[in-house]
Amino acid sequence: MNIGNQTYPNGVRSVLDYLASKQISFQLQVFDAPAHSASQAADLLGCPLGAIVKSLVFEKTDSGHLLLALVSGKNRADLQKLSTLACEPVRVADPKIVLSKTTYPVGAVPPCGLNGISQTLIDTDLMDYAHVWASAGAENILFRISTTDLEQLVEGKIENIKQE
Repeated sequence: MNIGNQTYPNGVRSVLDYLASKQISFQLQVFDAPAHSASQAADLLGCPLGAIVKSLVFEKTDSGHLLLALVSGKNRADLQKLSTLACEPVRVADPKIVLSKTTYPVGAVPPCGLNGISQTLIDTDLMDYAHVWASAGAENILFRISTTDLEQLVEGKIENIKQE
């Protein structure tokens, strides 16, 4: 995909097309090197760690369905809380399953436009920010979106899912 003079990988193009189809306003930031953690992303962007969205994929152990947890960069997801909200036990999804079902590798999973996700939960702490940054489908490409738009876009339920 070409936006301006920039060419993007297919996974990123899919996310940008999805955002455009939903008429969501966003800002894109491309870095020369990947951000391998939320703290690296926050440092590169000059934003609070809590304003980074970690798109974490969990597998429901009884049904095999996938749950997407959008977690604030400053938090860790609590498996017991996720299991309670999913109404069945969950575990961190195997990276091969994440890639095969979502088409994105762990570390580049976007919060929206995904196939294979049965449920999405949003960390309440993300809602403390007017805007947050999330993966656009590559480790070095992030997009900024309002938390109101994020909530509507992913049709997720806002819950306290952080580890205390």
